[in-house]
Amino acid sequence: MINPLLFAVAMVLSASAAEAPVVKTLSAKEIYQRASPSVVLILAAEKEGAGELGTDSVIEGGRVLTNAHVVINDKTGRPFWAVRVYLKPEHVTGDAKRDLRGPVAAKVARFDRALDLAILEPETKLKAGPLALGDDSAVAPGDPVVAIGHPEQGGLWTLTQGVVSTVIADLGGVAGKDAFQTDASINRGNSGGPLIDRSGSIIGVNTSMARKAADGLTITSVNFSVKSSVASRWIGGESAPAAPAAAAAPAAAAPAAETAPAAVEAPKAPVALPPAPKTKPVVLTPQVPYRIDDILEAEMKEMDDLEGEMRREIESRRR
Repeated sequence: MINPLLFAVAMVLSASAAEAPVVKTLSAKEIYQRASPSVVLILAAEKEGAGELGTDSVIEGGRVLTNAHVVINDKTGRPFWAVRVYLKPEHVTGDAKRDLRGPVAAKVARFDRALDLAILEPETKLKAGPLALGDDSAVAPGDPVVAIGHPEQGGLWTLTQGVVSTVIADLGGVAGKDAFQTDASINRGNSGGPLIDRSGSIIGVNTSMARKAADGLTITSVNFSVKSSVASRWIGGESAPAAPAAAAAPAAAAPAAETAPAAVEAPKAPVALPPAPKTKPVVLTPQVPYRIDDILEAEMKEMDDLEGEMRREIESRRR
């Protein structure tokens, strides 16, 4: 005879298992195929040619999320004179002159130098779907991640993979700047790009790397990404959590933010993923070196041409 109590418990457990959401885990290749069209290259420059090159992600509302240090001139504390973004071509050839076409001008809508985050608004709608800012609360050391970006002396739209190494609170002594440490390879040019989990969501904004110790000893595989929850809170206009009295001293005040964008949707409840296998950082896309100076030179020439056309147009209207 079946015990009614045991039968009822079994039915409840069976129903709970049936209702549990199933999350598809993606391979690094699948993540790249889905996410890379929404990862863009950003070029920020002054009139005289000095500038920065980095990576950013298209997010909800057609806006672009990146690092503040990519679009803010460190000397002036203000946005660079010109900011342009480039969408990934359908097929990356490895030739920067062929792959970087049709730039779209963008303006810095909001930035925070302490958190090293910035939101850009393109002048025209980008033909790329948004990447979701995922829930990072369930992410733990050992979980595999990938990074997409444009590492200097590497290829454009390069993908690397690794694991979350640990969690860092108040990175650089900045209250609320929580970050993941990862061994996924990140270099200059990756700044502002996404750190993506196996569900294909952004769980971090790649921001910095450690390369040399104070005594000159080389450091490898120590890279940092600001957590997606920090970015979501900031985009939504919330303040960073207050640091306790014993916490590190707060960072210098950041410049006042410009027009605040609309708040993002609340993150979904965390879903546990199966245990992650141990992996080593691997470059999965061919690396064809590019030089930032070459890209800046070509871009500045195009800007000069456009400026000349604008002058001629203004003069013709005065006649």
